[in-house]
Amino acid sequence: MSHFFTMKNIKSEIRHRALCEQRDKEFLALFNPTLDAFLGQGMPMSKARREAAEFTIANGHPHYHVDMDRAYRCVCHLLAAEKKKAANARTFRSGDDAALPKRRLRRQMWYEITSHVARLQDKGMSVEQALEHVLEHCRASRFFISPATALTKICPKSRSRIRSLR
Repeated sequence: MSHFFTMKNIKSEIRHRALCEQRDKEFLALFNPTLDAFLGQGMPMSKARREAAEFTIANGHPHYHVDMDRAYRCVCHLLAAEKKKAANARTFRSGDDAALPKRRLRRQMWYEITSHVARLQDKGMSVEQALEHVLEHCRASRFFISPATALTKICPKSRSRIRSLR
C-alpha cells in the first residue's frame, strides 16, 4: 500500500475537508449579506461579487480552521526559529521554513497564530494549552484566502443566486 493511502493520511484529509467546510460556511454567512448590500446599491453583478469577496476577506474575523496536529508542528517550528533568531544563532536561516506552506496567506496565518501562542506562553501556559486556547477562542484578523479562491471555490453558486435576486 502506498504512503498516500495510509489511514493516518485519510483521517487527516477528512479532518482537513471538515475544517474547510466550516471555514466556507463562516465565509458565506458574511459574504451573502455583503453581496446583497452591494447589489442593493445598484452595483453590476461581477463587480458586486468581487467587492463582496474582498470586503468579507478583509473584515471577517473567523475562527482559525486548522488541524491541532498541524498547528502544533508549525507553531513549534516558528517558536524554535524565533528563539534561534533572538539568540543570533549562526545556524538561523530566515528562509528555512520547510515546515510551513509556501503560500503567503497561509504563512501569515501561521505567524499570527504563533504570536497569539507566544503571548499566552508569556503568561505561563504551555504550548499545547496556548494553542488549544487560540484555536478554540481566538479569532483571526481576516480570512486567509485570496479573492480568487473565495469566488471560484467557496461561492461559485453566488452567480446563480444573484440572477435569482433580480
